[in-house]
Amino acid sequence: MTDTDPLVLSPTVGRRWLAQEIRRLREAAGLKQADVARRLRCNPTKITHLESMRTPVNGPDLEVMLPFLGVPAERVDWYLKVCDLSREKGWWDGDRSIPSWFSLYVGLEAGASEIHCWDAGYVTGLFQTTAYATAMLADDDAAGIRLRRQEALRRDDPVRVHAILDEAVLHRRIGDARLMREQLDHLGTLAAMPNITIQVMSFGAADHRGHLGSFKWLGFPQDDDPGAVYLENQLGGWFLEKPEELAVFGADFAELVARALAPEDSAALIARRAEEVR
Repeated sequence: MTDTDPLVLSPTVGRRWLAQEIRRLREAAGLKQADVARRLRCNPTKITHLESMRTPVNGPDLEVMLPFLGVPAERVDWYLKVCDLSREKGWWDGDRSIPSWFSLYVGLEAGASEIHCWDAGYVTGLFQTTAYATAMLADDDAAGIRLRRQEALRRDDPVRVHAILDEAVLHRRIGDARLMREQLDHLGTLAAMPNITIQVMSFGAADHRGHLGSFKWLGFPQDDDPGAVYLENQLGGWFLEKPEELAVFGADFAELVARALAPEDSAALIARRAEEVR
């Protein structure tokens, strides 16, 4: 975060940053959660919940905590602005059709400044056409949510996406030939956008760690935020945020970038594949 007005592209990202910042400030001050709890006259469990984002912090608590954690008086108002922004409701908040575990991802995705993703099975959700999403999900509400997430690609300060797709994604038939042509043509259009990079991992690529599964790495506008890796399976999704975990996936993504086709060669392959299904 800078000294100017806070940049909070999504309330969920603001809540996450505040939770991390409270913990960082506490640890930098050499204080334990019990120390902060005594200052707030609350149970230490509340501080645990604030730092884990289970409970969003409110302005009055923040006004008490910040001076205690060593934040200068002239800086407190800035933190309160972040708090106010973080307590707003995103379109995903309270939508009962979105599982709670996925609502967190949607909120973070909406406020991400960059996303690096590896997709081994299907076109990544941000890149799907209406027909592709509807055919794949067989649920109009779920497809509508997926398409609304794509607003992040078109906002004033659009998210930067670097996507690597396995070549199998271009061949896996979802719907009929017309639907697949539309989706492949859409990928070509997206690849020409300045905030989007698409690479294809060709069938002839050397062995790589992508066989371990798809993943997304989300980066955020705050300079001191290392980001988070998102994984998903049949039972739900979860985030990895420890430095050693991020290092593993950062190295994996760098390897995938190096072994995939260059963006221009990937665009050519996508165009050829579109022609083949005509």
